[in-house]
Amino acid sequence: MNNMFWNNKKVFLTGGNGFVGSKLSQALKKKKAEVFLYDGDIRNYQDLFDQFVKSKTTIIYHLAAQSLIEVGKISPIETFEINIKGTWNILEVARKAGVEKIVIASTTHVYGDNPHLPYKEEYYPQPSRPYETSKASADLVSQCYADTYNLPVEISRMVNLYGPGDLNTSRLFPKIISQLLNNINPVIFDIGAVRDFLYIDDAIEGYLRLGQVKLPNVKRARVINFGSGKPIDITTLVDKIIKLYGNKKLHLLTKAVPDEREKEIKKQYVSIAKAKKLLDWTPKVSLDQGIKKTIAFYVKQKS
Repeated sequence: MNNMFWNNKKVFLTGGNGFVGSKLSQALKKKKAEVFLYDGDIRNYQDLFDQFVKSKTTIIYHLAAQSLIEVGKISPIETFEINIKGTWNILEVARKAGVEKIVIASTTHVYGDNPHLPYKEEYYPQPSRPYETSKASADLVSQCYADTYNLPVEISRMVNLYGPGDLNTSRLFPKIISQLLNNINPVIFDIGAVRDFLYIDDAIEGYLRLGQVKLPNVKRARVINFGSGKPIDITTLVDKIIKLYGNKKLHLLTKAVPDEREKEIKKQYVSIAKAKKLLDWTPKVSLDQGIKKTIAFYVKQKS
């Protein structure tokens, strides 16, 4: 990839104050890009359009979203509005104002409960819960705009991301490490779940490459999975985190699985062959390395 590509590029970023967005903003600035962070309500089309025109940017990263599954269950309408309406608003802005590239942050959750693993980009979305459905809808709306208006859209489908800077303790890594720091034995419901976790730096590199790559504007090219390529069951993962934390007095506790947790998807992970081929992208940080870096961050935060 061209190391000078981002020099003086003007980038419009939604969701720039979140875990991933803040890291992407830092990476872009480090590469000498000029980043405009949109911190308004993405459901407000006119404000979004006005701010984009004012920013005079040429590349859009759309990361703003309601990203929590449990919140989606509790507040489905708000989740649909933020994730679907917010996405069509940014796509309409891109269509009317004209852009060099627009990168849409989707998720591997759009694949739903599909027994054919690993998930490949050509699989059709089959979501069930509100969050998954909202992201699948936004994903399809993005493809619609790309098809209909020849809009330069790239769609990232990332697995679960983790690393330093994630302060949301409803997510697995911050939750488990927070418990360890407070000398609490981590507790999980063991449903035999298998997932994939990608370190934040590898995810950011994926986003950067999506922003500068030149791909044909066809369906098979514009959607790309990102993951570690090494799925792991949650029990083994939490045991690994405890071991690397290093307090031998702490250990994993499991609880009986309530009925609603039994409905959760057992296995979710993706093929990353396409990202390797089209973007020359591969994850660089191993799980053990990523866990150690993440633990170090939280230890420093607490001290």
